[in-house]
Amino acid sequence: MFARVTKYKMNVGSRDEAITIMENLKSEIMTLNGIQQFINAGNEDGSGYIISIIGSKEESDSNAERVKDIWGNFGALLEEIPTPEGFDVMVNWSN
Repeated sequence: MFARVTKYKMNVGSRDEAITIMENLKSEIMTLNGIQQFINAGNEDGSGYIISIIGSKEESDSNAERVKDIWGNFGALLEEIPTPEGFDVMVNWSN
């Protein structure tokens, strides 16, 4: 398994609009190649992280252009387009 972790910063006050856009993009996000889980955690100040669990680094890499296009939907709300980082998943626990 592979995790793509993306730190982002939205403009203050844009959270509700961002959530609406994200909900409209849910099917596009969840059909990315190999995606198993998607978490978006953010604060009122516009800072946040997205953690995507994907089957492999290769699958994650194959999504790069689509992910960039998805981020484009948030362009006016973002301080800058974020850059994802990738990591091998060491453990993935849940109850």
